[in-house]
Amino acid sequence: MTLPVVTEPHVAFEDLASADLTVDALYAGGPNGNTGDDPIARLIKGVGNQGGFRYKGSPAKGSVRLAVLYTTGSNVDWPDHLDVETGTFTYYGDNRKPGQELHSTSRGGNVLLRDAFEASHGTESDRLAKVPPFLLFEKADGSGRAVRFRGLLAPGGPGLSSDDELAAIWRATSGERFQNYRARFTVLDEARISRSWIQHLLNGGGQLEGACPEAWRHWVKAGLTHRFSPRQQQSSVRRQTSCLKTATVRPYLKQSASTFRGARATSRAARLPSGA
Repeated sequence: MTLPVVTEPHVAFEDLASADLTVDALYAGGPNGNTGDDPIARLIKGVGNQGGFRYKGSPAKGSVRLAVLYTTGSNVDWPDHLDVETGTFTYYGDNRKPGQELHSTSRGGNVLLRDAFEASHGTESDRLAKVPPFLLFEKADGSGRAVRFRGLLAPGGPGLSSDDELAAIWRATSGERFQNYRARFTVLDEARISRSWIQHLLNGGGQLEGACPEAWRHWVKAGLTHRFSPRQQQSSVRRQTSCLKTATVRPYLKQSASTFRGARATSRAARLPSGA
């Protein structure tokens, strides 16, 4: 007997431009076999269709309004990782080969990390002006160019020291040493990000206006995170489109933590390997 193929609920490629973002939902890629099939470029207009760092605005000018972090989860040299037990996401910067300074990458991803983590330790005005909302997408297994939305991120998190949040680490390739960032974010307690807020940000609107998620508003104002926890039961949220009936949302526990403390990320001393 041949068992029927069960297709995971997803948002179709042609519906991406109007879709909300739901945690753990699948967003389909296109059918043409080229970079135009990338779903993120359709979901978040203007951020591009390649690379791990994507954004609307300019890191060099400090004008990034919305940022996307994309990971395949398969690079063993740079093991991006979402800890589903704690809600901590570890992401590696874009200086992944020798020959250039830590902040001199073509996409400016490490500049974005440096400035966002520095501002996260500042005032409400600093966070509002210099820390864009970060949206995390992960390549979906066995689904072509499809991606899975993993959540809304804020830099750092409860229980992390300043060195744990953003660290310049040393690596070596063919005997040449170089530095890259290891950054840690927290997945905020938001099961759904509305299309209207995304479009509002892309159009240059203020972060705290419109359909701003409450967890993001709370983080900007107080520097506190509501992070998810495995201890509560899982729940389902109903989507408002015909393409995706339901999506399982990871359990969350609202847990306040002290405002992020620590030295500025740009002034942290990175230690050379022993014997250097």
